Amino acid sequence: MTTHTRGTRDEWLVKRLGLLEAEKELTRRSDALAQ
Repeated sequence: MTTHTRGTRDEWLVKRLGLLEAEKELTRRSDALAQ
């Protein structure tokens, strides 16, 4: 069975902002490749 870790809202926000930046970079690279 998978165990899930729990964290604070602040920890979640830091991770989410990091993921958002990675998503933005992927979008930029995809757009550049499409041109």
